[in-house]
Amino acid sequence: MLMRLSMPFCFLTALLLTVSAAAEIHSIAEIHGDVRVPAMHGVEVTTEGIVTLVVDSTFWIQTAGANGQRAGLSVVTADTPPVARGDHVRVSGRIEHQRPENRPVDLAVTRMIEPRIEVVTSHQALPDPILIGSGGLEIPSRLAPENFNGPLDPEANAIDFWTALTGMRVQLTANRVVGPTSRFHSTWVIAADEHRTLGPLGTLAVGPQDLNAERVQVQAHPLLIGDFPEPAAVGDRFAAVRGVVDYRFGDFRILAEHALRPIPAERELIQGRLVGDAEHVTIASYNVENLSPHIENFSRVRSPRDVDDAMGSGRMDAIARHIAQVMNVPDIIGLQEIQDGDGAEDTALVSAELTLIALTEAIIEAGGPRYAWVDFPPERNADGGQPGGNIRNVFLYNPQRVERVVDSAQRIEGRAFSDSRKPVVSEFRFNGQPLVVINNHFAAKSGSDPLFGTRHPRVERRDTQRRAQAEAILRFAAGLDEQRRERVVVLGDLNDHWFSQPLAILSGGETVPLHNLVTDLPPEERFTFIFQGNAQAIDHILISRALVPVSEFEILHVNSPSPRQAADHDPLLARIHLPAAD
Repeated sequence: MLMRLSMPFCFLTALLLTVSAAAEIHSIAEIHGDVRVPAMHGVEVTTEGIVTLVVDSTFWIQTAGANGQRAGLSVVTADTPPVARGDHVRVSGRIEHQRPENRPVDLAVTRMIEPRIEVVTSHQALPDPILIGSGGLEIPSRLAPENFNGPLDPEANAIDFWTALTGMRVQLTANRVVGPTSRFHSTWVIAADEHRTLGPLGTLAVGPQDLNAERVQVQAHPLLIGDFPEPAAVGDRFAAVRGVVDYRFGDFRILAEHALRPIPAERELIQGRLVGDAEHVTIASYNVENLSPHIENFSRVRSPRDVDDAMGSGRMDAIARHIAQVMNVPDIIGLQEIQDGDGAEDTALVSAELTLIALTEAIIEAGGPRYAWVDFPPERNADGGQPGGNIRNVFLYNPQRVERVVDSAQRIEGRAFSDSRKPVVSEFRFNGQPLVVINNHFAAKSGSDPLFGTRHPRVERRDTQRRAQAEAILRFAAGLDEQRRERVVVLGDLNDHWFSQPLAILSGGETVPLHNLVTDLPPEERFTFIFQGNAQAIDHILISRALVPVSEFEILHVNSPSPRQAADHDPLLARIHLPAAD
């Protein structure tokens, strides 16, 4: 840091407070020790190393030729650090071990604060990066240690593996993108060309015993984002991944020291194979991600990030094309996250009529039919979701193909759906046969424990509420007469895995046993959403067991693998054989 003295300004700006040559020099490895909490936590120390990366008010130093020791350390300054890559520096400051964002179950990070800095020499060679992947260190498949109070064991679990490498320069020997580049310029990859559970699109699907601990986040350097030619999609590769290991917001990441150059993978056009006809009805589920036709006024939203332009960005037209062309104009569509007509503006408006008019007109422009809809506006800000948006579940249906039974539509109320979207139910008839369709959007997992955190097993937010919601849906279905119980379709964004307890409850009912069509797909293809590189099925279509022999199913991955998404979920499509009764 710069010395503050009563001296001429020109002299002040050039003056660095040098570290006394007589100060005892501790190696970075000594500062860390071989445990999670640094041996010198809270102590004023002096150390030295080569500057490997500078980002904003932080720079990283590493001991040259460390031979696998914990040799990296981040140094935080009050202003832009007066150092450059390749500088050999001597720094004195206090070692602290704390959570970067003060999130309660994140891992703590070791760093030096309030440093006094002396540049000893410049233009030094950087320490060689640690190789990760084939021919280098292999990331353990086990996620967390059994005991966080035990010794650090980098070969046994992924958390200790990355903890030991934090602050050090690394390089992936190979890579493949498993989570598309986000708006924050981060991309999830695996350090391999192939992987034991890689799906046909290059995705890593979550399983009941596998959370894919081998994934790693690659963060673009903020000064090189302008050199990022294209965001990466699932299946792509980067020409190189090299940088410094860091930890923020519950995840380890590699802060890239170079521009990230994606090498695109070959892709096939996605087209649904299920089409309705005289004896087959098609039913879809699609979470359309806070859809409205309105550009919000900044002064009327809770956060500037809530301002969206679904029309100008092309999102509305893209969703309409998905429905009209890729999904082959389903007869019944359960939509989730339809917003009111002024989007996230926090006003008295709760009607979604303007949104639904815009969407149905866009579907016609894309070559689809004129859909009718079923909508129950919620109470203002009572059902969760983006503040002011009043998201709800809505049905679109093609009145030329199916008949909606008058007065059958209703919302399912109750304590299980407090501060959550209310399920919407409607009965339809196809070839004179009834179908009772229940459109859901269960309580969200936002705020759940991070995978790379201190609490294992992890706590998933609102899990108890999702279980109660599943039980409430079963109770409603059990109250139907016998004919309708054999013609139930439960669909929507259920915000949980196909192997989760809420889904087990839904598919385990005695009075109305339901079958989850997602489980008919191979495990590696069971996904509708990609979060941090983990492909997961959180949208589902379940049907009465009587319908299983006459049903087909597919998930259309038009969104989740791509950095340019019309919505963040993929649509699901089922086809049921219901011929006219003799």
